[in-house]
Amino acid sequence: MLEEMPIEFRNYSKNCDSLKRVLSDTQNSLDDIKNNHIFSREIKEQLLSPRLVDSLRGILDASPAMLVLGQNCHSKALFVNAILEQMILPQFSSKWRWIKIFHGIHKSIRLTLGHEYEIVEELKANECKWNMIPEEDLQRTETESHLEHCPTIEIELPHPFLKENVSIIVPPESPIEDFKDVLSKNMDHHFPILIYAVSNDILSDNHIQEIKIINEKYAELPIIFVSVSAEDSKSTESLTESEQHLQELQCERLRRLSNLKNQLKRLGYLGENRKHFCSECSLDNSLISDCNINELLVPFIHELLKSNLLKMSGILSEIHNSYLRVFILSAFDMAREIQITPRRIIYAQEIELKLYDTLMKIASENQEEITKIIQYTLQNMRRNVPEVLIGYQYKCEEGQRSVKFATMEIHQLVLRRLSNSVANRLVKSVACLQESFIGTLQRCLESLEKTCQDLEGNLLASDAVKQILSAAYNIDLKSSTKFTVVHTFIDKLFKLVQNFQLPWSNCAQPKFDLEWQTQVVLDLLDSLSALKLAKTISVQFQEHIKASHESFRSAIRSLENQLSGKLEQTEEQRIAIRKKYAPRFARIALESTSLCDLIKYGLPVTMKEIGRGQFGVVFSCEAWGNVNPCAVKSVVPPDDRHWNDLAMEFYYTRSIHEHPRIVKLRGSVIDMSYASGSSVLLVMERMTRDLYCGLRNGLSWVKRIQIAIDVVEGIRYLHSQGLVHRDIKLKNVLLDTEDRAKLTDFGFCIPEAMMSGSIVGTPVHMAPELLSGHYDSSVDVYAFGILFWYICAGQVKLPNQFEQFLNKEQLWRSVRKGIRPECLPNFTQACWNLMEQCWAAEPTDRPLLGDVQPLLETIQENSLEMPGKCLQLNSNSFSVSSSYHLPSCTTPPYPSKRQQSFFNYYDMIYIREC
Repeated sequence: MLEEMPIEFRNYSKNCDSLKRVLSDTQNSLDDIKNNHIFSREIKEQLLSPRLVDSLRGILDASPAMLVLGQNCHSKALFVNAILEQMILPQFSSKWRWIKIFHGIHKSIRLTLGHEYEIVEELKANECKWNMIPEEDLQRTETESHLEHCPTIEIELPHPFLKENVSIIVPPESPIEDFKDVLSKNMDHHFPILIYAVSNDILSDNHIQEIKIINEKYAELPIIFVSVSAEDSKSTESLTESEQHLQELQCERLRRLSNLKNQLKRLGYLGENRKHFCSECSLDNSLISDCNINELLVPFIHELLKSNLLKMSGILSEIHNSYLRVFILSAFDMAREIQITPRRIIYAQEIELKLYDTLMKIASENQEEITKIIQYTLQNMRRNVPEVLIGYQYKCEEGQRSVKFATMEIHQLVLRRLSNSVANRLVKSVACLQESFIGTLQRCLESLEKTCQDLEGNLLASDAVKQILSAAYNIDLKSSTKFTVVHTFIDKLFKLVQNFQLPWSNCAQPKFDLEWQTQVVLDLLDSLSALKLAKTISVQFQEHIKASHESFRSAIRSLENQLSGKLEQTEEQRIAIRKKYAPRFARIALESTSLCDLIKYGLPVTMKEIGRGQFGVVFSCEAWGNVNPCAVKSVVPPDDRHWNDLAMEFYYTRSIHEHPRIVKLRGSVIDMSYASGSSVLLVMERMTRDLYCGLRNGLSWVKRIQIAIDVVEGIRYLHSQGLVHRDIKLKNVLLDTEDRAKLTDFGFCIPEAMMSGSIVGTPVHMAPELLSGHYDSSVDVYAFGILFWYICAGQVKLPNQFEQFLNKEQLWRSVRKGIRPECLPNFTQACWNLMEQCWAAEPTDRPLLGDVQPLLETIQENSLEMPGKCLQLNSNSFSVSSSYHLPSCTTPPYPSKRQQSFFNYYDMIYIREC
């Protein structure tokens, strides 16, 4: 078995190189994305930080090394000699230096310091030919420390075990307090395979402490304990040993092994409580004897290397899938932004226009109401002049100038009271407008403006909306920062009143008592006209509303121009994600995930061919992984575009969760040994046949209607995951042993946000809007309508309406004009109505699949309740017939050669995504 070790290490090195290439491709792709400013730098570092990259590279660059530890130099020497199958190390010695054994063309030995500097020293081994390293060369001198500046004996051997860049490293013996530091040295750029050699059947406390330190330092790595003894090798070499003596040695070996195993179990280093290195592997600490190294060491190392590869490939695969999820979600957000932003702008313009019209209507039609408010306020002021003057106190000296100032103060007081009274009434009248318009409109505008940095310093549309209400209705009269129409009017009125010649201005100096103040108030109230005040206020309202409206229109135009440029950039980024970055990462993800499957399960063993398509062949397969029976779809992509298409199909298919109506993709493997290039093997559960073969061979009506329900369930599940199949047809519906249906072949399946309007699918099943490039998930409803025609017809013959066309262009032109499959005599009214609804020309006229399924279930229930009756449909009328049964297709009408050729021609036409 040990001769298989070079193969294990060679495969490990090959897979590490593949992972390094995948990691390098990942970094290059991310750098390209970063340079194009599609995503922020934080996203890249969040998923693939420099620290993680360095860690992955460090592990992938590390070459395997057997780190041989043990109770003493004797046990280490026994193990190394057993592995190399020669006496390379002396069995009875101590105080060794570091020992490193690796592959070389010629056998040689040298002394180095830190694997960098060779120490010029006369070694006994260099004086003559040697088979075993002289003990003097291995032992440390008194000046050499086991911890600091400890030299290393480097031994080159032309041994096949070491050929694939593998080394054996034996650290020196050290006190327990220095053991952890010793383990940390000389292991850079090495992946350790932990060996603990035991020559005694009982571990001392010092050895138990060593194992504890090893377990803590390499917590994720298993340890293989090897029980070794010199007597075993001697007994096997001696041909004169009696059979009884050999049995005694065997019993003694088993006794030592049993004692050691029990002690390790008690200490917790063997058994079920151990933490596994990798969840995908059952690898754990193990105990073997040197007599069965050949049988047990190779599987242990195989599982260890496999575990490390699975860990690395799993990390990379998760990174790739995480980035793909980010890409697709970003594409969804971008598509939503492209669709919603213009609608938001239109909505904002419409709501603001309604607000403007409403305010202008109020300003023109409520003049009479404003007049009544002013009249009512003036009357109240006349009746309660003392209340108007409450809080007023003249503080200036007497004199002609003082009379003017006192009069101005009283006028200001009166006009302020008047404006507050009018404003309070107006605020109540427009409160409903503020609730109806401002909240939603304000949030809509602020969300649009938040993404536009170039609008800073300009009037924002959201501020213009605020001005409309604050300017027209004086929402906050006490604020000095907001413009108020009433205040402006009062200021003008006050300047006009100042020019009036007061009756007492030429008289003697008045006394500034309450009587004088009352008279000033009454004279002012008599001079004010409620009608003129209302008219002036109404005119000014309209002027300021118009000004605010124009400000809004200017601001929204500027905002629209900014958003238009941003949306163009967003569309370019979405196209870049859809056409370049997502397929590129999908291909890398396909490689990393396929490597995981290859490491875990190996290459699937294919058997007979069971199907063939345009880009691949389907084989039956032996049990692979946890799948039995299974099928393998072998695809050889001819170019990068098909590689990307296949990678996206793989990602979408594998990301779909388990569902009974979906054929689950179980795994993938890239076979690099294929003759004409790399072959991608997609492994899935094996079904018995497709719906085309099922209908051709005959299916009862009960089974066919159940298949229709199954197909609808499958499509509904895809749509719930945000996916559109885009190629629903007979051959993409597979049947199991009970003739229950599952959807397959997701080559054209894609999230709605990732669709670019490409024309894809099979012509007979393609909705007319597919040809225009603008479509959504309703194309699957149309395709189901065509599929349901075949299901109800119970045969695979082309509809007569389609058979007359010679090529797909004629077919498409006719479909756009409304040509659909003909109604057959055995169709029921319910089935025909459902077909017509599903293949309606307008996507909005097609039913939702959530409504289609109950209709199908009702048809199914009626079929089960009245198996001998059906509603027969002909060209003129509908009638119930008890003698006519739905066809079971026991003798199916096979298509003619011309029909079969036409069907195959249409079935194989694919216009792949550009």
